[in-house]
Amino acid sequence: MVFCFGSTKDSAFSVYSAKERYGEDWIRQHFYHLRATGEYCDLFQRDILQQAKQIKEWAVFEGVPVLCVHYDAIWDHQNDISEFTGLKMKLPKREQRAPKEIPTELRSAASQVYDSIDEIVEELPRCFIASPKFADIVAKLPV
Repeated sequence: MVFCFGSTKDSAFSVYSAKERYGEDWIRQHFYHLRATGEYCDLFQRDILQQAKQIKEWAVFEGVPVLCVHYDAIWDHQNDISEFTGLKMKLPKREQRAPKEIPTELRSAASQVYDSIDEIVEELPRCFIASPKFADIVAKLPV
């Protein structure tokens, strides 16, 4: 299993901007698949996509081997991912993420919800095998 994680605030911004690009049906399906605990309008009120919970659970999971890779480190760890999965991975050249048009008041609300989560996420290595040794870090996540 490969678990990709990253900035929870950036992820929320991506979901916010996806509504315009992909529409209501995509949002509804995305929320269903992530077992969201709220509606789109709640995205910057609390972690309705349960990102902190997912990181907390996957970082220490031992049921199967799990390689946890920070999104921003995928390109730097292609060989590690290939070795872990047994599948050759060759990504295209990385492109910069497009800036998201997020109203100032929503950016501020997002910071209130996600900055404290992201501070803890930044304590994790960029690429690691899930293990109980990360329990002290992920225990600080607000879940």
